[in-house]
Amino acid sequence: MNARADFLQLDSSAAEPLYRQIYTRFRGAIADGLLQPGDRIPAARALALELGLARGTVEAAYALLTAEGYVEARGQAGT
Repeated sequence: MNARADFLQLDSSAAEPLYRQIYTRFRGAIADGLLQPGDRIPAARALALELGLARGTVEAAYALLTAEGYVEARGQAGT
């Protein structure tokens, strides 16, 4: 996840909640073409561990991305 690590730099001192920062950065990466249709994103548990966050924080971001059609959950196949 080297390329993704660049766009997922979070600011814990920012006024914007961390889940919104994750959402915004994924949305931007999709818009900028860093993430293409069919690319898999990390499981919420794995990304939370990597970022040192609660899984619920990542799940909230993923829920927004899914609700707006940016990502699609595919069960065992991933997101």
